[in-house]
Amino acid sequence: MNYSEKYGLDIMDIRTFICFSAKDRYCIAEPIVYHLKNYGIDVWYDRQRLLMGDDRIEKNLIEGVTKCKYAIIIVSKNTVASKCAMEELNIIKKNYFLNSSTVFPILYEIKPSEIPTELTWVKRLIFKEVTRDSGTYEVCNHIACKLTEDILKNCRYHTLNEIVSSNVLKNQEPINKLLCSYTEICNENLNGKITLLYTTFIFIETSINNNFDYFTLVKKIFLRIFNESKLNILVDYRDIWLLENAISILLNFYIEYFIDSRT
Repeated sequence: MNYSEKYGLDIMDIRTFICFSAKDRYCIAEPIVYHLKNYGIDVWYDRQRLLMGDDRIEKNLIEGVTKCKYAIIIVSKNTVASKCAMEELNIIKKNYFLNSSTVFPILYEIKPSEIPTELTWVKRLIFKEVTRDSGTYEVCNHIACKLTEDILKNCRYHTLNEIVSSNVLKNQEPINKLLCSYTEICNENLNGKITLLYTTFIFIETSINNNFDYFTLVKKIFLRIFNESKLNILVDYRDIWLLENAISILLNFYIEYFIDSRT
């Protein structure tokens, strides 16, 4: 039995639908898709899923909106005027209130006070405001953090601190030393933290089977943040949070197959 079967983890469970007005495609939707795909996150994006002749209800509204457990909704001054976006939003709203989906609202070039009446329900959620100048990198970090947090809910160990305090890695050197050193570094030393997490990832990467379901996701998260920072500039606390989640997912697999299976 593989890891995903044992713990109910499937890479498809984090597929994320993105809902937007066609007028907002190039200015915000595509940058978000670009960032998330660089993190290894599967985004249901109409331009990459639909072809001429497809049944729009079957492909877009059922396969896309209904079956995705996560939805990004871009709310702008163009949203209500978009018939397709409003059809998708009605399904997303229904799924949200049935507790069957997680919604990431993004307000694009619009203030909370300007949200149309039809969409005021999104105010009950934590949302992010984005402008043409702010970029979408931080928003995508929020989304990636949430997705990796949800993956960890189905793992044996939910946090990196829980793994370290369990002493399950006490005979696994140098992984144990790296992680113990990590816990001793002050929170303000972000470069030190990211360096130790990246070193731990590199060490584990050489030891495991790359067929692990979430390996590509974890690897892309580390490479993305490494390429952004080069371990030499200030990173955001959410970057560290995301890396902690990613290494914890990888460590759960490592513990399952390289420690428990040999005892």
